[in-house]
Amino acid sequence: MQGVGTVYQFAGVTLFIISMLVCCGSSLLSRETATHTGLTTIEWHSYSAQRAITVSLLASVFLGLALAGIGLGLQAQNRFSPLLATVVTAAAMVFWIVHAFFFAKVMRSIFLTGLSVVFVIGFGLLLALAIGALRELLRNPPPKGFEILPADYKVPYSHMYDDPPEVRLARELDQRRQRLTVQQEELRMLEEKLRRKMEEHDKRAE
Repeated sequence: MQGVGTVYQFAGVTLFIISMLVCCGSSLLSRETATHTGLTTIEWHSYSAQRAITVSLLASVFLGLALAGIGLGLQAQNRFSPLLATVVTAAAMVFWIVHAFFFAKVMRSIFLTGLSVVFVIGFGLLLALAIGALRELLRNPPPKGFEILPADYKVPYSHMYDDPPEVRLARELDQRRQRLTVQQEELRMLEEKLRRKMEEHDKRAE
């Protein structure tokens, strides 16, 4: 599940970034490129080509976010993530199959048809991975509450240290005080031993 989650995160983020670049970049070219008002005359049961392109772009952005979120759930071994991944990728496949048919038969656009077919294949692979993760979950389900942190869990300060600098400094000062106390005691014992030896030496000299 965690490996599938990594794939879903990478695919989701990539799809989201590309879709946003296309959405924002088209408006920088020209107004006609951004609106495509000439495509309103191409329709299929009142579903125009302009609307199909807009809906496809919106679906790409939404599916990118959905894949990234599901990927996080799969990495955390959430029980509902494999089922959600299966439903989302299956629905995405149906969506792109329908639009591939629309772009091929109604718009007769080779580019958009090919792009839709690529999406169909990509989501088909993700669907296969989701089904595999779902089967693995059914065979070896994680314990209930596995993804929930215990009440006494301490959030680490960073990936290198558990405590903030102030706490680490206070701990280090306390350790230094303890070592200093031990050294002072050793010094006192050495001084006492030296004093006794000096007294014995003086008595022998007398």
